[in-house]
Amino acid sequence: MLDRLTLVGAFPRQRVEVFRGDDAFAEVNESFYRRGWTDGLPVVPPTLERVEAFLSLAGRSRNEVMAELDPLRGLATVEKVAVNAVMAGCEPAHLELVLAAVEAIGEPEFNLRGVQTTDENVAPLLIVSGPRVGEWELNGRFGALGPGWRANANIGRALRLVMNNIGGGWPAAVSFAGLGHPGRYTLCVAEHASESPWLPFHSEYGFAPEDTVLTVMRAESVVNVTGGLHEIADVMGSEVSAFSMARGGRVAVALAPHTARRLAEAGWSRYDVASHLHERGRLPVPVWEGSWLRNEIVAASGEPAWLRAGQRPESPCLSTDFLPVVESPADISVFVAGGDVPIAQHAYFPTWGHPPCRIFRKLGDNSR
Repeated sequence: MLDRLTLVGAFPRQRVEVFRGDDAFAEVNESFYRRGWTDGLPVVPPTLERVEAFLSLAGRSRNEVMAELDPLRGLATVEKVAVNAVMAGCEPAHLELVLAAVEAIGEPEFNLRGVQTTDENVAPLLIVSGPRVGEWELNGRFGALGPGWRANANIGRALRLVMNNIGGGWPAAVSFAGLGHPGRYTLCVAEHASESPWLPFHSEYGFAPEDTVLTVMRAESVVNVTGGLHEIADVMGSEVSAFSMARGGRVAVALAPHTARRLAEAGWSRYDVASHLHERGRLPVPVWEGSWLRNEIVAASGEPAWLRAGQRPESPCLSTDFLPVVESPADISVFVAGGDVPIAQHAYFPTWGHPPCRIFRKLGDNSR
């Protein structure tokens, strides 16, 4: 890190800093990068004018504290969040979503201290569903996980900058994620509601269909799956899901519109899909008992009580039993996303950490 962060701590302690020169944009970017304030990509200089444009739409005091962010315990004020949103390339209208996301990761349920300091590669997963998705130009269709979509890319990126610059989750200094993954730059997606055969994703959790809701989860990675429910269950029932089994958690599945429609036409509900994946996406006991994670980490603290309770013999003729990767079907979040053509391409988002995490923020007010 010392090779890169040559200006750590070397900045004036005033609220406004002035950059002068023939190329002030480049100077800001070089200085911010060397101070450790960026994610490695160029940032938009957070000028007073730009920040004020964001705050004018916030409808909140610039000094209102949205959350206290671990591990630094930095106070995420509306103004500080706006500064990071500007840097990420957001539009002013995106600030509402970024503020909601910051508030969500500050909840104890998210376990931000663990997320920020673990040596695993976990990242926040943001899922937005509801009629206001179009207002922000969020993409839930072709290329929903990127690249190419400003709102998806920049809203998730803004949250990451907040986590680093206010929460103190600096790579290799505080965050020891051994390898990282692209989702740690940004992992923000919308539901493809117009192609979903079911009510909006958030309706499954007590919200009205006409609401617009941000759902925040933890994702250790994004695993592409091509095929049907059989293939998704096969991926789930592998060591990709080991951390969910170790600590308990909630996972997510992005289901292709074509597959979702065919299942709905056959009478399947969203919960039926989750139930099928819970029943079929299981790991053989010998694989679990021989795994590094189970023997090196879990053995010291013990397995979750539900893990063995949910054990199921595959056949009376076989001695091999299978273990669920989550406690119940309710721990599998299924949403529809992807292109509206006959492509059976899905994504599985295994989780990490504890407690089980699925946090909601209704956009437009402070309801949960």
